[in-house]
Amino acid sequence: MSGLLLYSLAEFRELILKCLDIVDARSVTEIGGEGGTFTAELLAWAEAKGATVRCIDPAPTDELVKMVDASPAGELLRCRSSEALADLETADVYLVDGDHNYYTLSLELRTIDARKEERQPLLFLHDVAWPAGRRDMYYDPESLPPDAVHPYDYERGVTVGSPGLVEHGFSGEGEFAWAKEEGGPANGVLTAVEDFLADRPDLELHVVPCIFGLGVLYANDAPYAAEVGAALAPYVDNPLLARLEQNRLALYLRVLEQQHEVAALGHTVEDWVLRVRDVEVENRALWARVDDLEAHLDSLSKRYDALAKEVETTVQARSFAVAERLSRLHHRLGHTQGISRQRLRALLDGDEPTGGNGARGELGPPSPERTTPRSPR
Repeated sequence: MSGLLLYSLAEFRELILKCLDIVDARSVTEIGGEGGTFTAELLAWAEAKGATVRCIDPAPTDELVKMVDASPAGELLRCRSSEALADLETADVYLVDGDHNYYTLSLELRTIDARKEERQPLLFLHDVAWPAGRRDMYYDPESLPPDAVHPYDYERGVTVGSPGLVEHGFSGEGEFAWAKEEGGPANGVLTAVEDFLADRPDLELHVVPCIFGLGVLYANDAPYAAEVGAALAPYVDNPLLARLEQNRLALYLRVLEQQHEVAALGHTVEDWVLRVRDVEVENRALWARVDDLEAHLDSLSKRYDALAKEVETTVQARSFAVAERLSRLHHRLGHTQGISRQRLRALLDGDEPTGGNGARGELGPPSPERTTPRSPR
């Protein structure tokens, strides 16, 4: 996603470098070097102009460290801006792109202003528009005074038009936190700048409304003021740039939303795959059981066929006919019923035999001879 989102001061390179030339800057202080995307261009400019670039970053990346160490125009200060600015001589130009919250930026502005010497430096302030313009963002909220920190959240994100936080959206994913509510006193980068300027009619602020907003702050009586103002004029408060920024943010937030939808769909698919696997396991067990039952049924069928054949052989034997007549006679004399071909065949076929007079259990006349038993299947 880093390649999709434009977020760096480097996107303003032509405008910023032109202003550096107008000011004839000899020293530049960059607050927040991050990966060094724009630092590389500043160092190249400084080397060509005989200027210096100080980069202040408490947690520089390896790339930034190597980049600054390799440049004769560069110096890296691994500390917080509040620590470094208080001891440094005033630079000609400041690029402020560090911790985007009211307290930190207010402190940076006051410290720079208190240490200015003969002239007010030129300041470039990033993230004065949405989302940090009216909402604090914290990289390390525990390092700030408790009363300077709004309630915050590391997991949830922000979206245009929502003053609170949303489950999805533009989030720090654990790397930084957003204030839970947008707006109100002492909240956000632009609010800090406006409060600093409240009693400073000698300073001017101009805003380029794209790539999260670039604020340019300088003294209105500075010798370069008119020329810098002319360079900024095509971009400052440009309604076309503002519309393009709104469209860019809407598209980016929609991409984030679709990413979450795809991720959720992926989890759903994974769940269904697991369920299908469970069903397949159950089906294999059921088919194995069916095979066992079919084998058992086949065995019973064979045993039944053998038994039916044996019974048929028995009932057709002459000796069985004699036994049947004796059994019938015995029954007529009032004794319990005996054996009969009809009864044996009925039992074998699963029917309840009845006697010749309809009474269950009484034996009627012998049925006609049967030579083929009925299969149970």
